[in-house]
Amino acid sequence: MFASSIFCRLCLLAALVLTASIALSESNTPLSSAVDAAWQRSPLARTLEARRGESVASQESAQSWIAGSPSVGLSQRNDRGSNQTGFRETEVSVSAPIWLPGQRSARESLANVSADELEAQIAHTRLAIAGEVREQLWAVAAAREELAEAQDHQRHLEALAGDVMRRVKAGDLARTDGLLAQQEVLAAKSVITAAQTRLQVSMARYVTLTGQQSIPSPVPELIAVSMQEPHPRMLFAHKSIQRSQASLHAVNSTRSDPPTVGLLMRREQDGVMSGSSQSIGIAVQIPFGTNARNRPLESAALTKIETARAEAAQTESMLLSDIELARQQLTASEQGLASASERAALTREHTELIAKSFRMGERGLNDLLRSHALSHEADVGERQQRVAVGLAHARLNQALGILP
Repeated sequence: MFASSIFCRLCLLAALVLTASIALSESNTPLSSAVDAAWQRSPLARTLEARRGESVASQESAQSWIAGSPSVGLSQRNDRGSNQTGFRETEVSVSAPIWLPGQRSARESLANVSADELEAQIAHTRLAIAGEVREQLWAVAAAREELAEAQDHQRHLEALAGDVMRRVKAGDLARTDGLLAQQEVLAAKSVITAAQTRLQVSMARYVTLTGQQSIPSPVPELIAVSMQEPHPRMLFAHKSIQRSQASLHAVNSTRSDPPTVGLLMRREQDGVMSGSSQSIGIAVQIPFGTNARNRPLESAALTKIETARAEAAQTESMLLSDIELARQQLTASEQGLASASERAALTREHTELIAKSFRMGERGLNDLLRSHALSHEADVGERQQRVAVGLAHARLNQALGILP
């Protein structure tokens, strides 16, 4: 039975590892490596993996025929304080609590189900850590895009300021136009400084999470066709119910403390000149179960079952809601990207026309700077929407239970 239970556990573990390893790209992708690194740094992950040793110990303990530690007793009597006839009695005993029929199998079943629940919790925790890595990676991507666009905007403004100053020196433009162009360049530099700060913050959070100094540029994930089966969140919830039920079965199978069986050997000597006699005996102590002992344990086990069932129902409802919300966010981000790209193209064309008119003296510097500002805003929106689409892909796969 023990070998079959271990085999079942190995099969379950293999299934969990297989489903957790299903990636929409190759297993050596930067995202997969980042999740592995974050898993190694997670205190909760370390705790759960260490609990595997406890799980194995509990299974081995459940296989034992004795319900506790054995004990050895030694007693001796004589008549030195009375008539002193040389009477002497020595007794040695060995005793141990033993399981009643059904108790051992119930404990073994509880240990096996607890081990399965632990493996499901490990898969659930790994998925949660993958979600944190996905969020932080795309936060870095958003900050990078913001900084890149701010730097591009500054270069355009510097080129414009250089052209304006040349025209000021040539007498084509007023000195105030040159000062205005230089002010815009300085303002762009302050925007870059703020963007660099936000990038440093997001990168620091990513490094703290994964320990990786090299942060890759994220690539939008391919969207899974369907939800991962079994979903790690639902699997953990169902295993929690099974463990609670196994705990109740163990309580019902153990209505009293285990009985104690002992083997004793006694040696007696009646007098100095008489010989000694030996005898062997068996002692049994059977505790009686009472409501004062059983009711609290049974009530606690029933409470755990109800709690696990409620959490499983809530998890299923939240899971379906998360998937639907992720799909809606993906649709919205894709539509937003289309609109942002169209707007950016229009503003770029508008800026080119304004710049041409400015060079011909038909439009003023204020019109050109405003057009540049609108174009910069549109380009920032387009870049951020591209990041939003990538993040929406990651969140949908996360909701579907897909690990990198």
